[in-house]
Amino acid sequence: MNGLISVIIPVYNAASYLDDCLQSVFAQTCEHTEILLVDDGSTDGSGAMCDAFAERDPRVKVFHKENGGASSARNVGLREATGDYIYFLDSDDHIDPTLLEKLLGSAEENDAELVFFDAYAVDTDSGRVSESNYGHRERYQPEEGKALMRRMVENKDFHMGVWQLFYKKSFFDRTKLTFVEGIIYEDFLFACQAYCLAKKVSYVPEFLYYRQYHANSVMTAKKTMKNFISAETVYYAVRAFSEQNDNAVPDAYLARGAYNALTCYEALPADEKKSVSERIGALRRDILAHNGYSDPALKMRCYGKALWAARRAVQKLFG
Repeated sequence: MNGLISVIIPVYNAASYLDDCLQSVFAQTCEHTEILLVDDGSTDGSGAMCDAFAERDPRVKVFHKENGGASSARNVGLREATGDYIYFLDSDDHIDPTLLEKLLGSAEENDAELVFFDAYAVDTDSGRVSESNYGHRERYQPEEGKALMRRMVENKDFHMGVWQLFYKKSFFDRTKLTFVEGIIYEDFLFACQAYCLAKKVSYVPEFLYYRQYHANSVMTAKKTMKNFISAETVYYAVRAFSEQNDNAVPDAYLARGAYNALTCYEALPADEKKSVSERIGALRRDILAHNGYSDPALKMRCYGKALWAARRAVQKLFG
C-alpha cells in the first residue's frame, strides 16, 4: 500500500478528549500519515496542547484560527493537506489501531474514491457501547456512489457522518467539494453530495470508530434558533443539489431533512416561533409542493393534524 494519509482533526475546547483521540492516531498500524490539528479558536488550552503534540511528533501540523465552526476548520485542513488520501476525525472520538490501514487497503484494492465502514456509539456517562447507531445491516459491494446511496437509503441503512468516510484527495480536486460554513448539520449535506459525486465507493464491514456522546455534544444539546436556521438551510441546499444533479438524492433522504427542519422549529419557544412564522410557512409549502416526498406523516406535519384530518375526510367523500 502506498500514499500519504492526511488526518484532519478540528479542535475546539477539546482538552478533556484530545489526548485519547491523538493517541489512537499515533497507535495506527499505518504510519505514513500527516496529522493536521486545526485549533478553531479554543479557549480551554486545547491550542497549547496541539502545539505540544507538534513539538513531540513531526507528523503533527497545527493551524490556529478564529472560531468558525467545524466546517470552517475542516476546510482549512483540506486546503493545507498534502496527502493522497483524506480522513476527518472528530477530536472527542477515537479510532481502532487498524482503521487507516484497512481503509487505505480497500481504497487501493477497489480503486474507490470513498470508503465507508462501521462505528460504535459510546455513551460516555454509562459507558454503554452500541452497534446499532452506525453499523450497517448489509455488506455492500463496491459501486457508483449515487446508486449505492439510493440502495442504502431504501434500506434505512445510510449514515452521514463525515468521519465515517475515507476519501481520495483527487476526489476533492475533481469535485471542488467543500463544507458549508456557519451552520450545523453540515454532515447531512456533505455526505449526500460526496456519495452522489463519487465514481466508486467501497465498504469495510468492520467497527473501527468510537463515536462518543456527552453532555456538550451538538447532538444532545438543546435546540436553538441556530438549529432551525441550519436545518432549513441544509434542507434547501440538499434539494437544490439534487435538482442540479438529475434528482440524485432519494426522496426519503429529502424527507429526512424536512423532518429535521420541522422538528427544530417545533422545539423553539413560542416567541421565537412567531419570529420565523413566514419562513416556516414557506418551508411547509415547499415540502407540500414536492408532495411531501410521498410521506403521509410528513404531509400531516406540514398541514397540521386538524387540517390534515379534514383534507383526508374530503378525499374519502369525493375520491
